[in-house]
Amino acid sequence: MEAMREPQVRDFRRLTVYQKTMAWVGQIREIVKSWKWEDRQVIGNQILRASTSVAANLAEGNGQLYFQKEINFINNALGSSSESQMWLEEARNAVLIDQQTFECLDNEAIEIRKMLVAMVKKVKSEIGENRRAG
Repeated sequence: MEAMREPQVRDFRRLTVYQKTMAWVGQIREIVKSWKWEDRQVIGNQILRASTSVAANLAEGNGQLYFQKEINFINNALGSSSESQMWLEEARNAVLIDQQTFECLDNEAIEIRKMLVAMVKKVKSEIGENRRAG
């Protein structure tokens, strides 16, 4: 049987990584708003879709009762954060953002990724504690 946590309502908005991700998404959104229509439609939409997917997966994962499902959503968030980094690189290559802006946003993505990996490790340790207690 798959390990399950005690049913409870958890608030994903209290997660530091979620708050950090939403601030990062806000920075990206403000930058994309200033681009001309064609750039917003192609690169801008992709960056916003991928970066907001990080936050959405965190929210959905945090609402799960089964540990493995939460890990799956965190893993999806990791993938979306990597995709966001690729689109940020494309924005830099297309001279839509400068090197300094790219580095700032990319470093934020790296911090978010580190926090997501730590979150997976924490959930995995909860699985172990849950099995020992059961």
